[in-house]
Amino acid sequence: MDACGDQWQNTFAISVAGRGYDARIAVEHDAPLTDSACVYCGNCIEVCPMGALSFKSEFDMRAVGTWDESAQTETTTVCAYCGVGCNLTLHVQDNEIVKVTSPHDNPVTHGNLCIKGRFGHQHVRNRD
Repeated sequence: MDACGDQWQNTFAISVAGRGYDARIAVEHDAPLTDSACVYCGNCIEVCPMGALSFKSEFDMRAVGTWDESAQTETTTVCAYCGVGCNLTLHVQDNEIVKVTSPHDNPVTHGNLCIKGRFGHQHVRNRD
C-alpha cells in the first residue's frame, strides 16, 4: 500500500528512495519530516507491513508491558468531525481508547482516516 502517494493522500511525503539494496524509506528530498508534505494522518501506521510504526499509546503500553490485544474490545462508530461519514473502529483496553482504525472493507475510507479521525480522540481521555 502507498499511504502517501496517489492511492490515498497525494502528498508523497514518505516513500521508498533508492533501488535494490540501497532502498530505504525516506521523506521527500531527505528533509526532516516536519519540513515535508506530511499531514500526520497516520495512514503510514495502518499500512506498514513490518509493524515498525505504531501508535504512541501502543508503543508506551508495550514498553511497560501493559499492551494486551486480547483484552481489547472493538467498537465501530461514525466519525463526528465532518460530514464524510468515515467509520472508526475504537480499540479500548481498561476503559481507555488505545488506538483508532477504520475497517478496510469500508467503501468510504478503505481503512484510511484523516488526522482528526485517527488521533482526535484525546478529548475523550481528558479527565481534567
